[in-house]
Amino acid sequence: MKWIHLQELHNFAARSTYMKKIITRLAFLWVLIAATSCENDMEAVMNLDKKAAAVEEGKLINSLYSQHGHVKANLTAPTMLRHLAVPIYVEFNNGLKVLFYDDTLNVESTLTARYGKYFENDANIFLKDHVVVVNKKGERLDCEELNWDSKKQQFISNTPVRISTATDTLYGTGLISNQDFTNYTIMHPTGPFVVQDTTMLD
Repeated sequence: MKWIHLQELHNFAARSTYMKKIITRLAFLWVLIAATSCENDMEAVMNLDKKAAAVEEGKLINSLYSQHGHVKANLTAPTMLRHLAVPIYVEFNNGLKVLFYDDTLNVESTLTARYGKYFENDANIFLKDHVVVVNKKGERLDCEELNWDSKKQQFISNTPVRISTATDTLYGTGLISNQDFTNYTIMHPTGPFVVQDTTMLD
């Protein structure tokens, strides 16, 4: 039988107490890490939910725009995404079509684009990706980007444009036009174009 000296017994007990403290601290640390990780996971899930809830989706959109009591435009689109994070904005991510009317609700011009976006506190609507405007005379504007100022009832573009008429095709960069696309100016025309001889009209 082996006898344990009192000093050795005391040292063993001290070591055991020390080990218990270490194990207790490690266990507490593990619980703390697990709780923090769980909290972070919950925050991540809640943030994802907030992001998902921050977008409203609409389908088969049909919206009328009026000014001074008169309907000026009718916008239709297959889908619409309304982003609720400030600043609030709306996307037409699958294209849109707008019919512009005169005061007697006759169609003056038609606009189509594959993408549209506007901020709710702004009168400007940004259009891009194969933008086409056709007026009632059949004159057609093609460009990749176009801004529609609904308050001023104007179209503005800073990109290359092409205008097709019954007699000519005009090219250039930059354009400003009224909403019915009957009075337009190409800011920087390029290529050959026909200048009508006014003396032939007399």
